Amino acid sequence: MQKKNRDYHPFLTGGGEAADIIASFGWSSTSLGPIEQWPASRKSSLALILRSPVPIVTLWGEDGIMIYNNSYSAFAGGRHPQLFGSKVREGWPEVADFNDNIMKVGLAGETLAYRDFPLVLYRRGGKPEQVWLNSTSTILRCSMKRANPPASWRSSSRSPKRSELSAS
Repeated sequence: MQKKNRDYHPFLTGGGEAADIIASFGWSSTSLGPIEQWPASRKSSLALILRSPVPIVTLWGEDGIMIYNNSYSAFAGGRHPQLFGSKVREGWPEVADFNDNIMKVGLAGETLAYRDFPLVLYRRGGKPEQVWLNSTSTILRCSMKRANPPASWRSSSRSPKRSELSAS
């Protein structure tokens, strides 16, 4: 990203590659609208997650438009950076039902937590990969002109241990 863009969007400072992608993405093509019109609360939320070492993705609005940090890009694997700005259901079609539930609960103002939740994802070369997800989903209320609350999904995964594979 050019210094000009970083100066223009100071909330992205220190956010690494994810901040560069956010600054250059055409947000006007999404329900979030142009980055220049984002509310301060969205920018503050993103400034916080961009600097976190924990993989975090925020799902904005009813479509669950994905914006995430550098650590989540490792979780996304081969789907990064195409997941930026996509709808969560389209970005992760193999777990659409799982994400539909996260969106439904989040948009209702509730929270979720998962520990060692098994999912099969296609993150690397289209091959199925068993992951165990540790995740919390917490609603972030932002002051916006229209009702379009985001759900924040913090997630991490781990690979199966050999003992876990042989025990099944």
